[in-house]
Amino acid sequence: MKQFAQCIFTSVMLLSNIPLVYGQKPDGGGHYEHSTLPCITDAQRIEMEKTIQTNRAILLKAGILKKPKKNRSVSLSWPLQQAAGFDYCSYYGISNFVDHNSAFPNQVLDFNCGSRTYDLASGYNHGGIDIFLFPFDWNMKNAGQVEVIAASPGVIVAKYDGNSDNNCDFSNPNWNAVYIEHADGSIAWYGHMKNGSLLTKAVGASVVTGEKLGLVASSGSSTGPHLHFELHDLGGNVIDPYDGACNPGGANLWAIPRSYYEPTINVALTHSAPPGFNTCPNVHTTNIADTFYALDDIYFAGYFHDQLINNTATYTVRRPDNSIFATWSQTPNVYYQASYWYWQYTLPPNPMFGTWTFSIAMNGQTCTHTFTVKDPAATAITSFDKVNSILQVHPNPANDKIRVDGADEIIEIYSLQGQLISQYFKATTIDISNFTNGLYVIKSGAKVAKVMIAH
Repeated sequence: MKQFAQCIFTSVMLLSNIPLVYGQKPDGGGHYEHSTLPCITDAQRIEMEKTIQTNRAILLKAGILKKPKKNRSVSLSWPLQQAAGFDYCSYYGISNFVDHNSAFPNQVLDFNCGSRTYDLASGYNHGGIDIFLFPFDWNMKNAGQVEVIAASPGVIVAKYDGNSDNNCDFSNPNWNAVYIEHADGSIAWYGHMKNGSLLTKAVGASVVTGEKLGLVASSGSSTGPHLHFELHDLGGNVIDPYDGACNPGGANLWAIPRSYYEPTINVALTHSAPPGFNTCPNVHTTNIADTFYALDDIYFAGYFHDQLINNTATYTVRRPDNSIFATWSQTPNVYYQASYWYWQYTLPPNPMFGTWTFSIAMNGQTCTHTFTVKDPAATAITSFDKVNSILQVHPNPANDKIRVDGADEIIEIYSLQGQLISQYFKATTIDISNFTNGLYVIKSGAKVAKVMIAH
């Protein structure tokens, strides 16, 4: 079990041939689980609130900050977005909501009367929403893939920057954060951001909805990139923006109402090998590949958040002419907060060349990824003709022996169904007298040729 968490989740469990799902069993996959540790200490929280109130007094006196309008209520947009150039179907998961049960420890209650939150023996009840990046969080963090944006217009009342953002433990360092007061007097906390990524505007400046505040990272007490979003009234009381039976007196504050569970396909990807999740703060070994050749292995992977019990996902791989190469389904028998699953397929020796499509459909959502299958013979001619190393087979058709020119150290012979028939090391002349008549594929590295055997 590898540690991947922050104040929102702690582990990813790599699975191999373990029957956690119904339908076609995946060749591997994993899921995340959340932890129960605070993002900031009580002392840090007290210091932040003191700073905010000091700055507010200055801004009010200067006329920069206006007295709250009691007849208004804040309306919140989602506080994250993908940066330009990134286009996953989704890029996050939610692990923890606000805890509405003031008792402790291990007495929790989220707005939906569930237990997707936490408390501590110290008396801390989780007061925010934890939104983690998924999949490949450290890669996404280093690439600046996910931006923190203002959920509502307001005035900056505090900022913290300059703190490390590759944290992997709960040693209680300070975080990088922005605090924004809205017209109704509520104050939004945006925490754990990337060092040096915060907007250059100073305390007292105004921001608009959707304005970039910084990048998601792992500053403060954290072991993985995520956003801690917390909303307070002027009295310091936590406001839960979700409407639910166990949020007494609360109301939905989201401009677009959000559900308790969001069963979503984060992305469909193709890989040259299974993806590998490394320990914090190392980037993950994605093995993402979009170009393949005849007889290559392809790993088709689906990444999800809030994957629900009995919620079927259908996977389909289509050739360039839209015909189906493979299709299968998967139905979890347990709930997964964030999960990924992959299946391995081998391309035939004579695939259709061009742009293929891999799609996943679930709950009316379809997430699609395209990849290319290239003609290796054409690629070999383009890449190797200057050094006279094109893979050639003589004679063709052949009887008892063949000569293979331009091969690497290893030569493989496959049936048209993709079955490996024989393998040779540092050979140029190969005895084929025991082969049955038919068409075969000769492969050496990325180079491929066909030979007809007719005794």
